[in-house]
Amino acid sequence: MLEIVVCDDDIADLECAVNMLHKIFTSQKIAYNIERFVSANEMLENISSIDIGILDISMEELNGIKLGRKVKEKFPNVKLVYITSYEEYCMQVINEVHAFSFLCKPLDYDKLKMQMLDLLNQLPDALVEKNFLKVTDSDGKEYMSIKLRLSDILYFEYIKRSRKVLIVLSDITYEYDCIFEKLVEELQPYDFVVNCRGNLVNLRHIEKIKGFIIYMDNGKELQIAQRRSNDFREEVNKFLQKNS
Repeated sequence: MLEIVVCDDDIADLECAVNMLHKIFTSQKIAYNIERFVSANEMLENISSIDIGILDISMEELNGIKLGRKVKEKFPNVKLVYITSYEEYCMQVINEVHAFSFLCKPLDYDKLKMQMLDLLNQLPDALVEKNFLKVTDSDGKEYMSIKLRLSDILYFEYIKRSRKVLIVLSDITYEYDCIFEKLVEELQPYDFVVNCRGNLVNLRHIEKIKGFIIYMDNGKELQIAQRRSNDFREEVNKFLQKNS
């Protein structure tokens, strides 16, 4: 799911932006969630995930440029779009915060839509989703199907006793039936690599590797099979070079 955050201390402008964004992303048939804030500090305290930030520049509590810097520090891959009534801020935004784009108030729907579509073209991995069939979550609830964003999945683990595959996210796990070898082949283009037999790890969620231990960003530790160590490290290096 695409996580979008809008922050503007003018409630009327905030609601206008949110309504336009709902219309745009609904028309694109994209799974999304929009969080709205009238306070920059409240936004910083409450967001745990963000793909796109729509920020007003001129806010009394904390201006959008400073807010953008703080957001970038916490979420380096976020795409920022600024809205402003003052065009003189525009070059400052581009030079200092490396914003994706800026738009002038009052917002024009067609211009906002064009910017969002351009932005989506730069978020291919964030939008890749996979549909999993006959899934059971960690609370025992069953689903005929569930769609998950690949970038949210930390790793897959084959459970031999039940002949199912465990899907591990940061806050929940799921089990489902699948052929593990086919899953490995299917997800190879999306930076998932086998670290040991029955384990398929998402490289973007690795915090560090020490010896034959992978430290994931949720605190989980996974083993690297000794015979896979060289190939696995090579894939990690390729991933780091590609995303540096």
